[in-house]
Amino acid sequence: MQTSVFTLAFFLYCQSVFASVKIDNPTSSITSENQTLRVVYPKTMPNLDEDVLYPLILLRSALEQSGVKFTLTPSKHLLGQSRVLRQIEVGGEINVNWTMTTIEREQRLFPLRVPLFKGLYGWRLLLTTQSQLKQLEQLHTLDDLKTVYFVQGQDWPDTKILRDNGLVVSTSLDYTSLFNMLNKGRGQLFPRSILEVDIEKAMFENDMELEVLPQLMLKYPSPIYFFFNKNNTDIADAVTKGINIMRENGEFDRLFYKYNGAAINNASIHTKTIIELENKDLPPLTPVDDASLWLTIQTVNEK
Repeated sequence: MQTSVFTLAFFLYCQSVFASVKIDNPTSSITSENQTLRVVYPKTMPNLDEDVLYPLILLRSALEQSGVKFTLTPSKHLLGQSRVLRQIEVGGEINVNWTMTTIEREQRLFPLRVPLFKGLYGWRLLLTTQSQLKQLEQLHTLDDLKTVYFVQGQDWPDTKILRDNGLVVSTSLDYTSLFNMLNKGRGQLFPRSILEVDIEKAMFENDMELEVLPQLMLKYPSPIYFFFNKNNTDIADAVTKGINIMRENGEFDRLFYKYNGAAINNASIHTKTIIELENKDLPPLTPVDDASLWLTIQTVNEK
């Protein structure tokens, strides 16, 4: 249940929603009275117990391990992902976010290059509808996948990854509309992280019959990092210190498996052919050679 609550919240906050905030007076991340770090993360849902949100648990634990005095609060408004990143860049209310890295994002913001999910958001099961499943069970290769229509968020980095690999993608800015497109046959496959599929099937079970394509899955490098303002590094320094301590004492891995282990086991990865895609927007400083930062297919299959 805890993992399910997180995955729902994470992707709802990434929608392009109606709220908007004008940034006139950038705020400092340190209160003047007591030198306490004021850490503000993007509000994820109007009503959510965010104590069970995995990235926030990591963030809070890292700040505690760092030894700094801090407050950790949500933003006042729900914002789409592009507006959240803009606030961080210009020094607005929000001063930390967790999201997939790209070359452009690392140019604008300061990334903490520790993949929070060990790369799992690039492990993609393929959602479809029950009515389309039989036809799609004939797909077996990347070339086969180039003959069908995918759906994906318009401003998601995943969309570019799919298109760069020759796949045809229809998009929407609205998260719920993507499932409606799938249900109405305006798309045939909706790649979702193994951390998202179970909760999303449950979310829409009364509206549509979603199924996971049994024979195939996609995999591409897509680390999700904490991002901070480039010019005000107080929060980034504290979180970096805390994350390094957690990696050394085992707390990082303990929390990772506590909140993500069930979804990994439920994905039945060993039964699927894995089609690996290239991420052409992967920044050159991505620590792809540090095996301690990533989960591998071999590790999962050995468990």
